[in-house]
Amino acid sequence: MKIPASRRAPSVLLALALLAGAAAPARAIVGGAPAGPEVAAHAVMLVSTRGASCTGTVLAPDVVLTAAHCVEPAADYAVALISGAAPKLIPVTRIALHPGFSADQFRTRRPTPDLALVKLAEPLPASLRPARLAPAGGLPPKGDGFTIAGFGVTADGASKSAGTLRTVALPNIGSTGGIMVRLSRAEGGAGACTGDSGGPAFRDGAVAGVIGWATALGNARGCGGVTGVTLVSLHRDWIDATLKALAGR
Repeated sequence: MKIPASRRAPSVLLALALLAGAAAPARAIVGGAPAGPEVAAHAVMLVSTRGASCTGTVLAPDVVLTAAHCVEPAADYAVALISGAAPKLIPVTRIALHPGFSADQFRTRRPTPDLALVKLAEPLPASLRPARLAPAGGLPPKGDGFTIAGFGVTADGASKSAGTLRTVALPNIGSTGGIMVRLSRAEGGAGACTGDSGGPAFRDGAVAGVIGWATALGNARGCGGVTGVTLVSLHRDWIDATLKALAGR
């Protein structure tokens, strides 16, 4: 069963408490490893007053790419910076959802472009740099490798493991709806989980997709089976135009 990888995430207060507390286990999203500096320079954690956390990719000093389902519900959103002595919140001031996105996609199981750009109240620290986006194009070949990254949990329900950026490499096993790819290892045990929605999927060093959902093996509810990723290459026109509009305000 597909579930958004932002579902049942910690509340803002709990998320911040976790960030300021003990270090999380050194496991990965599910089955991976802590992110290296090149990936960490492009990813941020998003939190909200509705009790959910997600991941985003820096596209400009004050603009972040994430999943539309992460920021579509009415709430206050912010980027949580966790590198200092105490977490800092940078509020989101504007949200631009992809016009083709439907919030009913998880109920209908009909994928839509699960993409959004958010404008921040102030620039991010200089240590966070805009990521390079994959060029416009079609569906990638089956078997191509992707590396996904997110601040989510290491297992379904393991809320105390959230807040550390982790990565895992996964092959493309096929497309869904002509706009997404499905990533999975044959044996399972690796992929996105709660809090990883909106995170980047890198291919050849560029952000090629945005994490949208996850399942356990056999399409069961949970994590570590299949990860669904909306392709950036199919939506570069919208991303570029929206980024230009937000960065200019």
